[in-house]
Amino acid sequence: MEQKKVVISVFIVFIIVAIFLGFYFYHDYQNKQYEVEKVTSFQYYAIYENGKMGVIDLKGNVLIEPKYDNIKIPNPEKAIFICQDGDKIVVQNDKKETLFQEYEEVTPIDIKGIATNIPYEKRVLRYKQDGKYGLINYEGKIVTKAIYEEIEGLENKESELLVKKDGKYGVINQKGVSLLKIEYDSIVGDGYYDEQQGYALSGYIVSLKTQEGYRYGYISAKREKILEVNYNSISRVTGVESDKEVYLIATKNGQTGVVKNGKVMIHYTYQTLEYDDYNNLFMIERNAKYGVIDMTGKEILPVEYDEIESKGIYLQAMKEETATYFDIEGNRLENNEYESVFKTDNENYLITIDVEGQYGVINAKKEVIIQNTYQYLEYLYDDYFIASNESYLGVINTLGKTKVEFQYDVLQKIEDTKVLEAKKLQDNTTDLYSSKLEKICTKENASVYAYENDIEISSKGEVEYFDVEGNSLKENQTQNHQHPETIGEYHRVYYGYGESYYTKETEEE
Repeated sequence: MEQKKVVISVFIVFIIVAIFLGFYFYHDYQNKQYEVEKVTSFQYYAIYENGKMGVIDLKGNVLIEPKYDNIKIPNPEKAIFICQDGDKIVVQNDKKETLFQEYEEVTPIDIKGIATNIPYEKRVLRYKQDGKYGLINYEGKIVTKAIYEEIEGLENKESELLVKKDGKYGVINQKGVSLLKIEYDSIVGDGYYDEQQGYALSGYIVSLKTQEGYRYGYISAKREKILEVNYNSISRVTGVESDKEVYLIATKNGQTGVVKNGKVMIHYTYQTLEYDDYNNLFMIERNAKYGVIDMTGKEILPVEYDEIESKGIYLQAMKEETATYFDIEGNRLENNEYESVFKTDNENYLITIDVEGQYGVINAKKEVIIQNTYQYLEYLYDDYFIASNESYLGVINTLGKTKVEFQYDVLQKIEDTKVLEAKKLQDNTTDLYSSKLEKICTKENASVYAYENDIEISSKGEVEYFDVEGNSLKENQTQNHQHPETIGEYHRVYYGYGESYYTKETEEE
């Protein structure tokens, strides 16, 4: 009977421990999860007047007079403005109240290595107290105590922060929860990007300093150690659009190979190894001889050529000054008449370049559609191509008929639309063409701006709007623009990649 009681007691203790551990790991998992803040409605903008900066709202009301050397708005949905005058930094809101005065300093955290028009963390700010750094949110609530020597944005990741303590680096998320232990000499994101999840699926390249120099390792996005810290270099093949197939190019003892999902796929036997993202192949080199390996580790071309160059969907292999052409499966091409052949967004058409450098088009059956008589060809959409003769750009169809006259110095499709922007540099005129290749607008000294669902063209104070097919719109039919080109009396000026402010001043001023 006593023995039975002991067994029951042990079982109950086991259940309690299991529940506790399950709760602990679930809570830890939840804390490590986070969402990247998305800004969907811009409410505040920086202005620039007489060499000083201030802030306006969406209606053009001046919230902060232009009297500061610099102003940063880390989250344009929130009235938090980081104002700098010389070495002094203050934080103000839309009521001109000074915030967070209890700290030595409050600054935004730069996002590094990521193309964005809001290059700051959007949920947290960095504060300084007693010479150390911590995190607060935009409401002023402390996220972490001031215990770090440094807090920076983690390169090639968003909403993850690089922290330094006792001379070593680790990673925390925007909740202040530890993601990687503070034990490395450097940490960067591997740069992998996914349209749906952004940089959340990218892993970490970590390093330690040794007597022989820095050695690198790799940790997955799930924080699983994939490669120990003993490699000369590591880089991820970010052109492979799959988070389930992680290819790492790694160098060990001066020799380079490829690791796929933690397993060696190409052994460390090459001096150089490069990824051809057009054909999804690895170009390898050993002792000044070149070869090709595919994504499964299969040898396509042996390491015996003096040079190998990708020519679109063909490979040109040189040996003793003789060129041989292969397809990307390694099959030799006989009587090849083209120097290069490139895929287009339409699987029915391939652009060819002959030995004279002239462009043409063939179909999927390799039948000639457009003769190689053009200086340049670029697939447009449907059955149309932007083409160049000896002097100008125009548009032709697959029958070789001219649809837009050859009279332009610049001719391009506006991104994510079917509208063409065409420029003549001599008289600085801009024409717009609809998806039917009909001219819909002509303006001198024009500026063209593409938004998510519409296009704006302005000149001498006159503005016209069109949808993505080129149909005319009235201003009240356009979408709410996150970055309008004018706000009240202010107009937008670009001063860096994606960066801008608003001003009343002219370019001459």
